[in-house]
Amino acid sequence: MRVIPLKSRVIKCGDDLVGLLLDSIEAAGESLDDGDIVAVADKVIAHVKGRIVDYSSIKPSEEAVKLAREAELEPGFAELVLEHSDLVIGTAYRTILTIKDGVLVANAGIDHKNAPGGHAALWPEDPNREAEEIRLEILRRTSRRVGVIVVDSRLAPLRRGTTGFALGISGFKGVRDFRGGRDLFGNRIYVTMMNVADELASAAHLYMGEAAELTPFVLIKDPPVELGDFDPELLKISPEECAYFKPLYSKLASKLR
Repeated sequence: MRVIPLKSRVIKCGDDLVGLLLDSIEAAGESLDDGDIVAVADKVIAHVKGRIVDYSSIKPSEEAVKLAREAELEPGFAELVLEHSDLVIGTAYRTILTIKDGVLVANAGIDHKNAPGGHAALWPEDPNREAEEIRLEILRRTSRRVGVIVVDSRLAPLRRGTTGFALGISGFKGVRDFRGGRDLFGNRIYVTMMNVADELASAAHLYMGEAAELTPFVLIKDPPVELGDFDPELLKISPEECAYFKPLYSKLASKLR
């Protein structure tokens, strides 16, 4: 597998995202082939689609003011997080821990980085649909059948620093299921599944970075994936199935009784 970072200029609202992607591939001296995976940073989608919000002009609610004080965040930003969260769990420094679209993530995925002062970037309204639209437009323009990942970053419990994850995918199977198989010693495998999409997103994120790298695209050659029309929601599980969330939530709930 080869992971190829692709540079681009600063991307603005209304730009031709797929055109810039194809230009970046050509400028890198690469070609797009059937079976490739294209990774796209979610922030460039936010810029192209006009999902950069001026939170400094938002009037915060009492709850937002309280959360902002706890987390040392701007009140308007906290209000934006409240408006876009499905569930607020708690706060830490510069963080409101939330669940958004079935993902446990800081600040409902809303980010100050790579946005003008007083502004923040929102997630796509439907990340899987965005990945699908990019994939189909690549197919229309190039006749190449590829997979697409919309990449964002997040924190992992009790680990320092961000890693990439697949916010949205299209055109390939995101999970490899080992359940029912056997390991090297013949032991039956009961629960293990590999999140292929997040593994690839993390590799792409390593090159995309978190600051001013100007690397919004990554081309992945010979990825170990199965291309096809698979349900992207297979990446998600319910809180009741989650090995982290269920026991922690149950313990917290019992202490609150």
